[in-house]
Amino acid sequence: MKSILVLGAGRSCSTLIKRLLDRSEECGWKVIVGDIDLSVAQQKVSGHDRGEAFQLSAIDNIERDKRICEADLVMSMVPAFLHASVAKVAIAAGVPVITPSYLSDEMKSLDEAAKEAGVLVLNEIGLDPGIDHMSAMKVIDEIKSDGGVMKGFESYCGGLVAEESDNNPWHYKISWNPRNIVLAGQGGSATFKDAGRVKLEPPHRVFRRLRAIEVEGQLYKGYPNRDSLAYEEIYNLPDMETLIRGTLRVDGFCRSWDILVQLGMVRDDVKLVWSKDISWSEWTRSFLPSKTAGMTVSEAINATVISDHETNERLEWLGLFDTEVGPEITEGTPAEIIEALLVKKWALEDGDRDMIVMWHRFEFEKDGKRYARTSEFFLEGRGTTYTAMSDTVGLPMAIAAEHMMVGGGFGSVGVEIPVTSNYYDVVLPKLEEFGVVFKESQIEL
Repeated sequence: MKSILVLGAGRSCSTLIKRLLDRSEECGWKVIVGDIDLSVAQQKVSGHDRGEAFQLSAIDNIERDKRICEADLVMSMVPAFLHASVAKVAIAAGVPVITPSYLSDEMKSLDEAAKEAGVLVLNEIGLDPGIDHMSAMKVIDEIKSDGGVMKGFESYCGGLVAEESDNNPWHYKISWNPRNIVLAGQGGSATFKDAGRVKLEPPHRVFRRLRAIEVEGQLYKGYPNRDSLAYEEIYNLPDMETLIRGTLRVDGFCRSWDILVQLGMVRDDVKLVWSKDISWSEWTRSFLPSKTAGMTVSEAINATVISDHETNERLEWLGLFDTEVGPEITEGTPAEIIEALLVKKWALEDGDRDMIVMWHRFEFEKDGKRYARTSEFFLEGRGTTYTAMSDTVGLPMAIAAEHMMVGGGFGSVGVEIPVTSNYYDVVLPKLEEFGVVFKESQIEL
């Protein structure tokens, strides 16, 4: 019997593992799941007769590497910095690899070895990156093949909370790795193209440069991601007037998160130590000038950065003004301290559902006229386990795995990302069966 090895069983893996197990009998494979926490792997396998759980070691890779060599396909769901080490072992053993994470320089360096071994190492085949690539490139290729000349491209995606589960002033709950949420929003410079010019927004302005976007009658605000300019080459979009990729949040979130960025409360580049009995109010004051010591925390924030009443209410709701309770951990980076707080405050509760929103805008010229086409999708999760995030990360991976194992494969070897028709022609139609359906509209400008 063939086997698929899934390394990592975190919250984004639920749908992937279930889909692989659901298809195991018909497709003739076994699903082997490994995680540092054996109980998590066992829970995901859930006693399935074609499933097996084992424990990954935090000390060495002996068991991991043995399993890789015995597998027919490896799904790497471990932290991103470990993907390359997994791929090296798999390539040497002639085993293909799938991962949802961004393609790193270290992974790129394995391209020649993968080609020589005749295996595909497919990266960025989740939600964002993944579905964003395939849905965007499908439209871009259609426009070009129809004689259109691309002039602008914008793309935004957000993992949010469904309206009926939205009961906090941030309008946000965690449906994916909380570490990534904090680091993605810690405030780095963003580079992009706008009105024909390359622009750079420094960290203290990223969350103020917001794009209003409406999807399914709901208004969202988007902020630019770190590096949009790389997509000139990735998507073959030279000479763009506009080129922006970004993240969606509900109105108000970015304005409030920007305060944490400006004060340095989500920095991850320096480890600090606070007293063990410090309150959240005192912890927050440690990021404020000493001259504000006689003010309330709210007043001190207003005197230090540009804030407003609603923003301070959100910070207070998080507990950052609390004089009685403090951080459970008092040693680490500010981002680590904040993460521990957000995991509790933004947790999905029983009965909650998350949602995914993705929006693209393509501006192009054809026959002397200018057009704008939009493509968007909206998907709600099924609960706290099979979330929309889990579905949209896991389903593209599962579809790709099945195509590689029993569907004839993608006809490619080497280290790749899914930006060509051999990928989107296979994956997107299958995703529609699970409700990932893009709605398109076009206007003449």
